[in-house]
Amino acid sequence: MFLPYRVAGKHDFRAYSTFALIVLMCLAFLWEINFAVQHGQAIDSYFKYYALVPGQVSMQGLDQTLIDGIRSLFLHVSLTHLITNIVFLWIFGPAVEAYFGHKRFLAFFFVVGFGGWIAAALFDHNPSSMFEPLVGPSSAIPGIMAAFLVLYPARRIETYVPVLVRKFDLPALIFVIAYFALSIFIIEAGPLSGQIVSFWDEGGGFLTGLVFIFAATMLKPAPAVNVLEHLDH
Repeated sequence: MFLPYRVAGKHDFRAYSTFALIVLMCLAFLWEINFAVQHGQAIDSYFKYYALVPGQVSMQGLDQTLIDGIRSLFLHVSLTHLITNIVFLWIFGPAVEAYFGHKRFLAFFFVVGFGGWIAAALFDHNPSSMFEPLVGPSSAIPGIMAAFLVLYPARRIETYVPVLVRKFDLPALIFVIAYFALSIFIIEAGPLSGQIVSFWDEGGGFLTGLVFIFAATMLKPAPAVNVLEHLDH
């Protein structure tokens, strides 16, 4: 796998909403640790009571679905899961927040998050996954990446590939394609993974992000493209 660690160029925007989301995720993880210690077993066994389960959406009320969906966006299965999502949110969130503004960015985060959850609830008919809790912002972050791709196509993502022990300076489009290719074909759902896992939440979040950012740019133009932006340090 590879990890982005920086968006090339100058950045002076203070992303308060992105920071607030990260703090909430950390607090939620601390709650998970405390919960596990108090109950004497891993939090995983309780996710079905606190997170959204696609196969149960049709069996419960809208209010419970909304509560479970919101909680799902902030829960994580491990420290590695949390750190990975924090890194991706911190890399891509601020630039998208700069376009939307603080409050609208928060709204966008929940919209794309629920877009992925809805896609999973509607289209995931795999018995092995439809009753598995959806945990983490796995739908919201791809939606934010979709918005970043549309708004800043010329931005370059500085990326580290541990396997190759090398750093790469990738255009946003190439990075996003590589990210989803690895996720679908190797890590999660592809033939090289040895298993077939639902990808509806991430795919649904990404498509929701594309739809909403295209609609948004009809009302507020995207920033002008600067192909030399990555040279500004």
